[in-house]
Amino acid sequence: MEIIYEGKTKRLLKFGDQVVLKFKDDVTGDAEGNPDPGGNLVVGTLEGKGAASAKVAAYFFKLMGEADIPTHFKGLRSDDEIEVALTTPIPLEVIYRAKALGSFLTRYHGHVEPLTPLDLVEFNLKKDKLKDPLITRQAILKLGLTGDVELGRIEVTTRRVAGLVRRVLTEVGLELIDMKLEFGRTGDKLLVIDGLSGDTMRVYDPGKKKVLNQLELAEGFSLT
Repeated sequence: MEIIYEGKTKRLLKFGDQVVLKFKDDVTGDAEGNPDPGGNLVVGTLEGKGAASAKVAAYFFKLMGEADIPTHFKGLRSDDEIEVALTTPIPLEVIYRAKALGSFLTRYHGHVEPLTPLDLVEFNLKKDKLKDPLITRQAILKLGLTGDVELGRIEVTTRRVAGLVRRVLTEVGLELIDMKLEFGRTGDKLLVIDGLSGDTMRVYDPGKKKVLNQLELAEGFSLT
């Protein structure tokens, strides 16, 4: 076994010719220790979270496949692992914000209220040492992280995925607040990579008036 990459909530592993994304029970949050999928710190563990996130990620990857959105997903390998294709990652985090919460509220404090509708796409430079800073479209192009045409495709694909996610959440009485996508390349083909789960999205339950954790999100789709 070879560890290709280890992040806060996942490991990318290689077993011979097989590439596997393993979801951990580690939970991210803020400096005060509050769990938050948008956080940059590991603040604890939640038993069963890895398995819940793997199932939700597989669920959304299958929906993307049905919608002809290319991804690196091959299949669910075990309770907390999915098999994926190896790609060259683009060092960006693509954030779709349906509503204002988290760092958006902090950044624009006094100018926006919690849960204000937004419908916008933002980009962060994927670099933990810099705490994944916000990056402009012009800076992305100047740094050569991707080209103008590919960046446009990334934004269009992000909005397509967001529309799909919002639709299926609405069907179970839930609301998307925001989500993070990552992209990679195989040759000239652009793929959605990583995993869309409770680790990378905030989902609001209007009945309970709360943001769901990873286990609760999986339960919302009857995946536990």
